[in-house]
Amino acid sequence: MEELRPLLLSIAYRMLGTFGDAEDVVQEAYLRLHREPEVTSPKAFLTTVTTRLAIDQLRSARRQREQYFGPWLPEPAVDEYVDLADRAALADSLSTAFLVVLERLSPDQRAVFLLGDVFGYSYDDLADILGKTPANCRQLAVRARRRIADNRPRFDASPHERDELVRRFTAAAQEGELDSLVELLAPDVTFTGDGGGKGGFPRPVHGAGNVARLLIGAFGKFRELTTEPVHVGGQPALRIHDRNDRTVAIWSFTVVEARINAIHGIVNPDKLTRAQPSGHADDER
Repeated sequence: MEELRPLLLSIAYRMLGTFGDAEDVVQEAYLRLHREPEVTSPKAFLTTVTTRLAIDQLRSARRQREQYFGPWLPEPAVDEYVDLADRAALADSLSTAFLVVLERLSPDQRAVFLLGDVFGYSYDDLADILGKTPANCRQLAVRARRRIADNRPRFDASPHERDELVRRFTAAAQEGELDSLVELLAPDVTFTGDGGGKGGFPRPVHGAGNVARLLIGAFGKFRELTTEPVHVGGQPALRIHDRNDRTVAIWSFTVVEARINAIHGIVNPDKLTRAQPSGHADDER
């Protein structure tokens, strides 16, 4: 039954946006399974319990996020450091931009959308998992799709084009080339930083000129740090690390029509535990 853990963690992480909470939910699901010796389908049981616990946890977490200092962003699932089930097939649903959009949904809508549209569960399956009717689940799915339709990130450039754009972005920011940097940014680009009161910015910054000046200033402070290209949910990102190779920030990029239209920067150290190379991951816990 341990072979099911990656799938359950994949569901719980996408529901909650944090690895610690996802692991707690999955562990509790296994504990409940061990207390139910008559279970005929461990996969169905574990998926159901994991989803229901995640819904309860998400409701509680949202109340806590109302008191969070500044913007709240999910922990980055850096492809190079985090192993989740079906990563290749479902990579886009692990991107920071996609998880941010999911925050617009109610917990039930989020569960139905993820299990149905991402993991391929039928409405009958969803009804069993959520304790609702198939018709109710269909309505939830329609509402969820409607709510995210205008905000779901579009990844219309090829992986090579996206990576090349971020490489040019990094070079321009490091050299302080304001005009070149503005050309790489969409006019309505937004930079959102999550520091949790330990750094970052208290509110998002909008507009190519404002964001470019912010980034050049930030890179000016990175003189003692190193940037390394990585990926989050298959999308380009930068890992910013110190001389000891310890990650101090992850910036994730969304590219649309050959320009960067969103940057999500995470500097809250509590959210960088899983963004550390293997040699440092244990030290952060």
